[in-house]
Amino acid sequence: MHKIQIQIRFSDIDRLGHVNNSIYAQYMDVARLDYLKKTFGKFIKWNEKTIVIVHTDNDFLIPTLIDDTIFVTTEVVKIGNRSISINQQIVDDRGNLKVKSHCIFSTLDVRSNTSFPVPAEWKKCIEDFEDKKI
Repeated sequence: MHKIQIQIRFSDIDRLGHVNNSIYAQYMDVARLDYLKKTFGKFIKWNEKTIVIVHTDNDFLIPTLIDDTIFVTTEVVKIGNRSISINQQIVDDRGNLKVKSHCIFSTLDVRSNTSFPVPAEWKKCIEDFEDKKI
């Protein structure tokens, strides 16, 4: 599992003093990109054979306030033939679960605009990083 601390910005806060729900997608993006860079390194060529988000869903459980210290955890839970499913959570430093998210990536060959089977070396990179068989 990957964990990264997220900086809450002044512009993230709405008039009620909470992080606006739309901002959580940005926090998840920061964590996903960091996960992908640390997991795949050189194996993903973003302008050739890559992955794209095809589905996300979020459960907003409790508000995040400007003074909270928060982290996003990211974990691959399933590798399909042409897709990778991840779960993410936003938690604070006291262990309070604030947001649960599920995301599905599809592989994409940029040149042909089609999906392709998840390469074995990608699967190995994920399993090595996660230290488990997926």
